[in-house]
Amino acid sequence: MVPSYDGEPEGFDVLVLDAHSRQSLAAVRSLGRAGLRVATAECFAECDPALAPLAFRSRYAGRSVVLPSFADDAHAFAAGVVAFVGRNPTRVVLPTSDGSIAALIGWRRHLEALDCRLALPSEDALAAANDKGRTLMEAHRLGIAYPPTVCCNSLSDLPTALGTVGFPAVLKPTRSWAPRTVERLNAVEVVNKGEAESAARSFLHAGAGVLAQRWVGGRREGATLFVEGGEVRASFAVVAHRTTPALGGASVLRESVPVPPDLYDPSVRLVKALGLEGPCEVEYRRDESGCPLLMEINARLAGPLETALRSGVDLPVMVWRWATGLPVTPPGDYRTVRMRWLRGDMRWLRDNFDRVGRPDSVSRARSLWDFGSEFARSTHYDCIDWRDPGPILAELRTTARSVRLSSRGRPVHDRRNGTEAARPKRKVESGGS
Repeated sequence: MVPSYDGEPEGFDVLVLDAHSRQSLAAVRSLGRAGLRVATAECFAECDPALAPLAFRSRYAGRSVVLPSFADDAHAFAAGVVAFVGRNPTRVVLPTSDGSIAALIGWRRHLEALDCRLALPSEDALAAANDKGRTLMEAHRLGIAYPPTVCCNSLSDLPTALGTVGFPAVLKPTRSWAPRTVERLNAVEVVNKGEAESAARSFLHAGAGVLAQRWVGGRREGATLFVEGGEVRASFAVVAHRTTPALGGASVLRESVPVPPDLYDPSVRLVKALGLEGPCEVEYRRDESGCPLLMEINARLAGPLETALRSGVDLPVMVWRWATGLPVTPPGDYRTVRMRWLRGDMRWLRDNFDRVGRPDSVSRARSLWDFGSEFARSTHYDCIDWRDPGPILAELRTTARSVRLSSRGRPVHDRRNGTEAARPKRKVESGGS
């Protein structure tokens, strides 16, 4: 079903999708402060007005619309985006999640027919970057280090793969958004054959391949690059101190750092070899010797976006100028900041209590100390900007509801990012103004 839109048609400089995500909120604020007319969209099939997506609450959101869910009907979601642009002339569409990107691949020409640009690299480059197997093959060709990895095309391949990589192991889907899934697929750690078979079976059932990889427990680092015309126009790096889920999830505590040379060079070579343009984040973990090992690429604005903005690297404005064909001004040196997503860190603390002794866990006493002492260290918190208080209130309501549900033993799964969150209740069939 293509949604209908109430109100008079308007023109916008950008439609930011995935309004639920923190990176979309950060992008809306950045673009709005640059004087651009911003619309926001989210694809919840269910919507509770009391828990509206973060970016819907921003003062910079000139119009907000709920679209059909890309998880349930990718065609209807993409058609809804095109219908919105057709009624409200929009210069750029900016998706920030793997699911919305997957749904819009193949619809670029429909948007361009409306004089609208999709702020993504080419389909070929996206296909290569979004397939972890192809990314590692390119890394192998370029001599970029990554953990020992074996591809499994069926469950019968799993014993041999696990014999090669050993336990604990990491099982990764070759794609985060597969054709037969309604959830984002996340990498998981496994410590025995039973866990490995269960995880591999779920990935294969969803239509993704399986990569068995040796677990690496060192520091998580990410290099973000902005590429225009094959040249790196900006670079930025973060250290992710904590994530949820603990293995490869959203960063809940991160710190910007100068880009390490041993990350910059392989990242640039890989991104150029894949033909990526615009923003992309290349993720690594260091092994016990300190060597960075490639994990994956996010060919989009990713979770550390607000940290980049606080540090002085305005990626959303760069993306918008790149998409519209305007010259992109490289940023100067950036400052280092430490940022925390409090609701995510609360989830990390709770989850750690349940998984002590597993990879990427710490003792309960250590987790309590780490969580509590961070209040004296972090001066910046995700979503909190007193010049734009609406999203802060929405985040507080969502946090309070998550705490209530968790205290009742009723965790709620957020199928968009594979984490738990407050789930909206009331079904919405059509878009609104």
